[in-house]
Amino acid sequence: MSCTGKTTLAGSLAERLGWEVMDCYFHVAPDPSSLGRPIATSEAEQLASLAAHFPVEAQRHRQALRAAARDGGVILDRTINTLLAHVRAVGRLQDLNATVTARAMVAQQIAAGAATVPDLTLLLIGDAAVLADRATLRPDLPAIYYVPAFARHFNAHFEDPIGRCVRLDATAAPGAVVDAALAAISLVQTTHARRR
Repeated sequence: MSCTGKTTLAGSLAERLGWEVMDCYFHVAPDPSSLGRPIATSEAEQLASLAAHFPVEAQRHRQALRAAARDGGVILDRTINTLLAHVRAVGRLQDLNATVTARAMVAQQIAAGAATVPDLTLLLIGDAAVLADRATLRPDLPAIYYVPAFARHFNAHFEDPIGRCVRLDATAAPGAVVDAALAAISLVQTTHARRR
């Protein structure tokens, strides 16, 4: 979700871990307008927008593999889970139902080796009033992103995400959020080490 502190957290984690941050789709796309409108009005439009993200995801996936091989890890600013959560949230608010098809499309990209499945997704959860207040600093973003129902539907995707997910309190002190994130990352690393 926007204005939860993702970029701030990503920067702090990158500094502590020595990992690279992969920019979000909007900043990687050669033409961000090609990614579609944020608020689709039909299922076909939602699915076309999702498909427009796939070439950018493939590029980010290649970059992430190189960065992880070099640095031992990588931090992704938004992932395929974010794309699916967006489809779900907009769909619920617009009375659309493209969620199942969208998930199948993403699964095809993963099977083709063209999408990154995060080892861990850190989902920052914030109080609706706090996020709305932060949103006043970002008037360029669609107002729908700060409707409590959007957040509820968006976060509901993470009840069944692709990969593992840990929820963090975005309204906690910044140091506490970083510490909680580092603890979650450490647990995943320990689990992977035991499997080897």
